[in-house]
Amino acid sequence: MDKKSFLKLFKDNDEYMISSLWNDIELVEEIETPIFTKEFYPPAIWNFLEKNNINGLKFICKGLNNDSEKKMIMIVPKDYDTDGFDFPIVYFKIDGQNKFRELYHKDFLGTIMSLGMKREIMGDLIVKNSICFGVIVDEKYGIIEQEVKKIGNVPVKFEKITENEIPQSEFKTETLLVSSLRLDSFVSSVTGLSRQKSVDELEKGNILLNYNIEKDKSAEIKEGDILTVKKVGKFKFEEIKGESKKNKIRINVKKFI
Repeated sequence: MDKKSFLKLFKDNDEYMISSLWNDIELVEEIETPIFTKEFYPPAIWNFLEKNNINGLKFICKGLNNDSEKKMIMIVPKDYDTDGFDFPIVYFKIDGQNKFRELYHKDFLGTIMSLGMKREIMGDLIVKNSICFGVIVDEKYGIIEQEVKKIGNVPVKFEKITENEIPQSEFKTETLLVSSLRLDSFVSSVTGLSRQKSVDELEKGNILLNYNIEKDKSAEIKEGDILTVKKVGKFKFEEIKGESKKNKIRINVKKFI
């Protein structure tokens, strides 16, 4: 595969990011040694690479936890033994517990981004009880640890932690009624948007089905599918529970929180 064909695979994504990834692929082919990307990539990219063969290379991806949206990519030559290779990332905890106000995801992310950092140098963040758990490119951790002393007006404490100390994502299960298993109907039900606005979001490329952009409103979803709606959230279609008296389909959905 050449660069033009590779870029075409991800035409709905940032061209600079995809070009950088292609440069890493070419470098691995040249030096025949695994390398790591310097950024965390969105699911539409890493999920595709994990499942497909690109020039005979293997792609190993790692993020904050098993449900991560953003992951760093390790590009590996065919049949290469990766024992002894560790991802150049730091898992961290920012403790902002206090008596006066609760800190949220937007508070931690906004403060870190105010340092002029690119969002791509960090993976996902999980915030529980004013404590933020995250993962970052190792060479950038020292900067945020040194510069961030407060989140808002709340003093915070940084700590490096192990991967095993990262909490798993939480979710709540909801039972919803859908008129059909078409994607536009499912999007409308889980988001509360009208059917037409759901179609608009699909056409804009803001809907990911199993981590790939899906614009076909008539695509049929199935049990186990994962739906990501940009700026809204992530949902997993768990199971069909039957039909209502008005012939609508009753389904269980997990919403990640």
